[in-house]
Amino acid sequence: IMLIKKITAFFSKKHKSEGTGSAFSQNLQKSRYKASHLASGQRKKGFLERWSFSRRKRGAQGNGVFSKKEQGQFSFLLKLALLSGAVLTGSYVLLMGPMQSLYGNWRYFRIHEIEISGCRTISSDDLKKYAGLSYEMNMLTLDPKAISVRLSSHPWVKSATVKRVWPDSLEVSVREHRPRALVVCGTEKNFSYVNNGASVFVQVHPGQELDYPVITGIEPTVTEQEKQRMLKAANLFLKLAEQNNPNLPAQNISEVHFTNKGDMVLYLVEHPFPIYFGKDEIKRKFSQLWRVLEVLYHKRKGKAKIEDVAYIRMDYQTNKVLVATNHAG
Repeated sequence: IMLIKKITAFFSKKHKSEGTGSAFSQNLQKSRYKASHLASGQRKKGFLERWSFSRRKRGAQGNGVFSKKEQGQFSFLLKLALLSGAVLTGSYVLLMGPMQSLYGNWRYFRIHEIEISGCRTISSDDLKKYAGLSYEMNMLTLDPKAISVRLSSHPWVKSATVKRVWPDSLEVSVREHRPRALVVCGTEKNFSYVNNGASVFVQVHPGQELDYPVITGIEPTVTEQEKQRMLKAANLFLKLAEQNNPNLPAQNISEVHFTNKGDMVLYLVEHPFPIYFGKDEIKRKFSQLWRVLEVLYHKRKGKAKIEDVAYIRMDYQTNKVLVATNHAG
């Protein structure tokens, strides 16, 4: 009897428990609780899933980050940038890169015109031969910088620039040395040109211009420093004479001579008497000389005339000039 009571009580408790659970579940459904509220094990959405869902939602509302029109413009600009980069890269490879050797032999890229400007003493044909310029050269393979260096090594060329003119021309511009005087150094019998920078740049050849003042008296025993001092002094005097003062024009300068002591002596074309300048203060002495010559060129009664002058000493005393005549008075 006791066993039967225990079994009856056990099943009675189980039934009550099930009833309670059903009521609890019904209450949860009525209160509309979600599983997430009970911290159940439901999987959370990842970042990409949330971003994709948000993007679709904005697109559906018409508030997307980029509209279809903006996306099309962006795509077009991107393609244009990529195409431009490809063209520039291809051009560089074609002109300067390893493809140069492939296209370098094409007749289409050969030079058809070579224009040389700035030639006064040397001819353009001589310069072409000297620099190795020919119409067989190729616009892609030639080196303008190397050509200008080669041209600048010519004795008469002071500087040169070379430029490609596409599609088939080469433009060459040269600056020649400008002769200012001739110089005879030491026991040499040949003349050399001195430019307007007081530098000896090339020897005079037969048939070339000789109508320049001559610098003489520079002995081979003088030091290079002393030689440069003499050339600069003569160059400065001749530069001042190029101002073409009517009493002392450049064309009236015949010779600039240097003594053993390094003093400068001037000789004019029309009159053989020497004009002693000394070593320094060339500008001041030049200014004094043309004033003295202005007086001498005017035939005044009781005054010395240019024909009576034996010599002029510009280095006589400070701010004083000595004019010696051939006879008294």
